[in-house]
Amino acid sequence: MAWWRSKGQRGGPSGRPGAWLGLLLLPALALAEPHPPAASPEVRVIVDVSGSMRSNDPEQLAASAVELLAALLPDGVTAGVWTFGETVAAPLPLAEVDDAWREQAMALRPALVEYQPFTDIEAAVAAAAEPAAEGEPHLLLLTDGVVDLSPVRGPKPDIDEASRRRLLESLAPDLARQGVVAHAIAFSEEADLALVAQLSRLTGGLPLQVASPEQLPGAFLDIVERIFPTDQIPLVDGRFLIEAGVEAFSALLFPGEGGEPLALVAPDGTRYAPESPPAGARWQVESLFSLLRVADPARGEWRLEGALGAQSRIGVQGAVGLHVGPLPATLYPEVGVPLEAWLVRGGEPWEGAPEDLAIDATLLDADGRVLAEAPLQRDGERFVGELVPPAWLGPARLRLRAEGDGILRQRLQAVSVQPLLGLLPEAEEGAGAVAPGRPEGERFHEDLATGRDGGELVDSPADRFIDFIHDLPSRAAALGREALPWLEQRRRALVASPGQQAVAGGLVLFLLALMLLRRTRRRQRRRRVVHREDPYV
Repeated sequence: MAWWRSKGQRGGPSGRPGAWLGLLLLPALALAEPHPPAASPEVRVIVDVSGSMRSNDPEQLAASAVELLAALLPDGVTAGVWTFGETVAAPLPLAEVDDAWREQAMALRPALVEYQPFTDIEAAVAAAAEPAAEGEPHLLLLTDGVVDLSPVRGPKPDIDEASRRRLLESLAPDLARQGVVAHAIAFSEEADLALVAQLSRLTGGLPLQVASPEQLPGAFLDIVERIFPTDQIPLVDGRFLIEAGVEAFSALLFPGEGGEPLALVAPDGTRYAPESPPAGARWQVESLFSLLRVADPARGEWRLEGALGAQSRIGVQGAVGLHVGPLPATLYPEVGVPLEAWLVRGGEPWEGAPEDLAIDATLLDADGRVLAEAPLQRDGERFVGELVPPAWLGPARLRLRAEGDGILRQRLQAVSVQPLLGLLPEAEEGAGAVAPGRPEGERFHEDLATGRDGGELVDSPADRFIDFIHDLPSRAAALGREALPWLEQRRRALVASPGQQAVAGGLVLFLLALMLLRRTRRRQRRRRVVHREDPYV
């Protein structure tokens, strides 16, 4: 079973119980005080080089994903790369991203295939998070295995279980308090998918699982777009429209089926190829992707011909841009997500935005099917609304699109729809695990190419309840970090809308009256109790 599917996916709850539970949790969530985000993100990639990666990544796509990351990171940000197996190394220490840094990243492939036995995930995460950050640190963990320490460090599986607990119960909450966001990608079904999901959720990051090695670059791209959101325009059947005001566009192109070489056709019919790009443009071609940047493009419809992958996209830059309020990485079925978006011009809210401007939100599944839609309502210079995910679980994309006279912009953010009550290990099948148990037994490393072998330890109900109690504070803190933007937007909406204030006040009075009625009925029941004496025998 894939990690995003739960046992209750088929039917789903009636009504909106998730929303009621969310309201009940708000007082506890409001107590969480996450570290305020910094202005400039820092990216720290952590790559698993344990022996099983040799068989799970025979084409060395992890190295290709790092190359993609190097191509996408903007100049001036801070980034570095760590590797781990039995030991942790930093083949590319933290430094400012520039052309020299990119050249070093492109030369990392040999270091990413120096396979080691064992898998010390705890030490790798701690090492990557240790350097002090001037910006907001984002960890990108790529792993295909489970916590698996050398038996020279103690009896197994006790040392593995202890390391896993320290990672989730101590290190992850500490990272969250420091403002460190951990995104994690599970690269195989042998990975500890529950750990991947919990680590991401506890720190406000995005958990992903790739079903095949070819999907790995796309997963990296989803995370990069969460860290560095950019304006895009729709790419439909290889066609995209450049309107007035677009100063440059970037085409990130993935190869599709068929293998035909890609060509770019301008509005006037001029054809361009990677070896002969438009004047002043740069067309970078790598094994799994190509990146084309065109400055001052001609207005009109452009098109791409050849084998084009579905994950290809067009980013644009210009004086006008779409800004979006904070978006959580994790959504919950039937729990509304408050949304806020607005257009800016020259860095300030655009007062002269088109009168017919409309902004809407759409939740799409991995295949592009619409799961939920919500139009945003104009509130001054901003648009606000709420999108309610359906009773469905899995990886998805949240798209906000602004369209008006002469303007079209959109933002796409990868999200994960997970069960609100996915706290107990049984529910983790829908929140990050193929199977709920903990890894068990000795791991064998006579042949690094064969990976791991071992069963699963079946926990008792008491063990699972203890796990739940241990994890509850850190999980509540993670939910708090996601709920605070929602609470703030709710407060602003209430202040701006007398009608909503009346509804909220009426709801509070209704709940108080209901509580008083129940209390009165309980007293009446106690008064009706008749004490009888035992009969004579």
